[in-house]
Amino acid sequence: MITTALQQLAGLFSRRFFFNALLPTFIFTTITSLTFALVWWPTKQSTQWWTQIDLLTKLTGIFSYFALIYFLAAGVASQWRNIVRLFEGYPFVTGSDRLAYFNGQTRHRETMDRLLSKKHGNAMAAYYRYPMKSYRRQVLPTRLGNILLAGERYANKRYGIETIYFWPRLYPLLPEAFQRDYEAAIIQYQFPLVVSFQAAVSTVICAVILLVAHASAFVFLGVVVGGCLIGSAAYKLSLSSAIQVAEQQRTAFDLYRDRLLLAWPSVADVRDEREAFMDIKAFILWNKEPDWAGPHRRYIKRHEQSGPGIGGNPGDGQRAAAPVSRDGRDVSGPDR
Repeated sequence: MITTALQQLAGLFSRRFFFNALLPTFIFTTITSLTFALVWWPTKQSTQWWTQIDLLTKLTGIFSYFALIYFLAAGVASQWRNIVRLFEGYPFVTGSDRLAYFNGQTRHRETMDRLLSKKHGNAMAAYYRYPMKSYRRQVLPTRLGNILLAGERYANKRYGIETIYFWPRLYPLLPEAFQRDYEAAIIQYQFPLVVSFQAAVSTVICAVILLVAHASAFVFLGVVVGGCLIGSAAYKLSLSSAIQVAEQQRTAFDLYRDRLLLAWPSVADVRDEREAFMDIKAFILWNKEPDWAGPHRRYIKRHEQSGPGIGGNPGDGQRAAAPVSRDGRDVSGPDR
C-alpha cells in the first residue's frame, strides 16, 4: 500500500518539476520564512505558541504551507524559459556598440575573435563557447547565452536548418534513449539556474527584512554576501551542463535530420490535404455536400503505390511518395 502511494505521488511530479521547481522553491521559501519569523518573533515565544495550538490547527498550517510551496513551484516551472533567457542575457542585448561595451557583448566578441584567431586561437574552446564568426553581431552578454547560441546556430550554418523552427519537430522523432539523455541534460543545466535565481530573490527579500528590523550590519552583510556567492556558484555550475545540451542538439541534427524529411509529407500530399480539409470544413460548418472524394482518392492511391514505408517510423524504409497529378496519374518521370 505504501509503495503504491509513493508511486502515485511520484506520478504527480515529473523529475524535472521536482528538481527544477519544487525542491529549490521549498528550500529558499523556508529560508526566507525562517528569517522573517526569527526577526519578528522571538524563538521562545514562537515555540510556546506552537505547543499551545491544537493538532488540527497544526495540520492545517502544515498543509497550507506545502500548498503554498506547490503553487510557487508551479509558477517557477511556468517561467523556466524566461529564467533561462534572463541568464542567457537576452533582456540586456542592445544594437548599440556603445551600450554593448557595458553589458558584456563587446568583451565576448573580443574573446571570440581571440579564440578564432590563427596566432592565439583555440578552435576547440571557440566551438563550445561561441557561435561561428558569421554570427559575431549576435553574440550575447553572458557565457551561458553564447554556449547555447553556438548549439542553436550549428544546424543553420551546416545544413540550412533553422533550429528554433525545426527542433520541436525533430525532437519527437529522436530515439527514446536520446530523448532521455537530453531531458537529463536539461535538468542538470536548469537546476543551477533556478537555484541561482531563487537565491537572488531570497537574498533581496531577506535583506529588506533585516533592514526594516534594524538587524546588525554583520548579519546583513553575511546574508547578502552568502546569497551572492550561492547564486554565482550555481550559475557557474550550469555552464558545463549547458555545453552538453548544446552538443546534444548538434548531434541530433548531424545524425537524425533525415528523419525530418522522411516524416514530412510530400508536396502532392499537402496539396490534396489542403483541398480535402477545405471541403471537410465546409461540410462541418455549413452542411455542404461531401466533395473531397478527388483529393482523398489521389492521397490513398499515392500511398498504396509508395509501399509499406509510408506511415511507418522514420528510418524504416519510409520514402517520399511518387508525385501524382490531380487526376491520379503518376508524373514522377524516369529515375535519375
